[in-house]
Amino acid sequence: MEREVGDNPGDNCAAFGYTDLMPSEEKEERPFRRIFEHVSDGLIIHDAQTGLVVEANPAACALHGYSRQEFIGLHPTAFMHPDSRRLLHDYLLAIQSDSLFAITAVHLRRDGSPFHVEVRGTAFTYQQRPCLLSIIRDVSARVQNEQQLEQQMAARIKEQARKATLEERQRLAQNLHDAVNQSLFSASLIAEVLPRLWERDPEEARQSLEDLRRLTRGAMAEMRGLLAELRPLVLTDSKLSDLLRQLGDALTGRTNIPVQVTVKGQEPLPADVQVAFYRFCQEVLANVAKHARASRVEIDLQYDAGGVALQIRDNGRGFDPAHTPAGHYGLSMMHERAEAIGAELAIASQPGQGTEIVIRWTGRPEKETP
Repeated sequence: MEREVGDNPGDNCAAFGYTDLMPSEEKEERPFRRIFEHVSDGLIIHDAQTGLVVEANPAACALHGYSRQEFIGLHPTAFMHPDSRRLLHDYLLAIQSDSLFAITAVHLRRDGSPFHVEVRGTAFTYQQRPCLLSIIRDVSARVQNEQQLEQQMAARIKEQARKATLEERQRLAQNLHDAVNQSLFSASLIAEVLPRLWERDPEEARQSLEDLRRLTRGAMAEMRGLLAELRPLVLTDSKLSDLLRQLGDALTGRTNIPVQVTVKGQEPLPADVQVAFYRFCQEVLANVAKHARASRVEIDLQYDAGGVALQIRDNGRGFDPAHTPAGHYGLSMMHERAEAIGAELAIASQPGQGTEIVIRWTGRPEKETP
């Protein structure tokens, strides 16, 4: 092989049993030597048995901060970061089994400074001995850019989470003001005039006392609902029937619309199904309060061997489902919640005839663990 003046690779490799090529062989190998010497990627030839460096091109030596004489004879652990040495065994085995292999690792320069490399390798015969050829490419800039992008993405996600948390707090604060605060304010007014009203008109006082009970019960239900929003596990750890009664009490306290909740059977449901049913009922009752002008609401929850069904009926003004403006009555949201858990949704309504909405999940309820 072509050698530089004063360069004697036989001195470096004699200990490993390697000998120089004969002059005729050197002439034939000269074009490959030029490629080996001038390629921009680092090229390292390892002994297949010992792993020691047999040959390296100038790019590999410069990349690691060694002269050629210093680099030849090194074991890969001398220039691999400790965190990447665990990859060396798999890398060598893959190459020895004639499999192409590529890893991203951290190498060390002679001064101990780390840098990221992409290593690709293959097995081949060099000087009539089995060897491994590793192609080394410095990818520190790419890794640094990826790390910066990850940091930027993490910062962006953190900021989005912070904004979402702030928006959620503002929403809960608004709900607290709109529902609970107004109910408690009305209850305080009733409680203040109740003693005088009782002396003047006991019958009217009894009605006001019933209003006071309704308002306080509704405020408590609203508070429980807000706490459930803050602690999502409440929605999965509680019974669905209790959660639906809580929603009904909140609607009654907020709008004075009586809500009757009927439950038949009781089986634990998958967490996503229970949360979806709760959100579904929450959405329906919110739309009843906004649009239905109803004076009565009935909620029926029925379990059977085939699954569970939730039916919500009101005696409000109804609507024509075929000509409902987009977004009205939350139909799109209801369909999305049903599709998310593989449930069937049915809506029956006519103008002036009220509305009946049924969601049925046909999966098997989960059995309680003993």
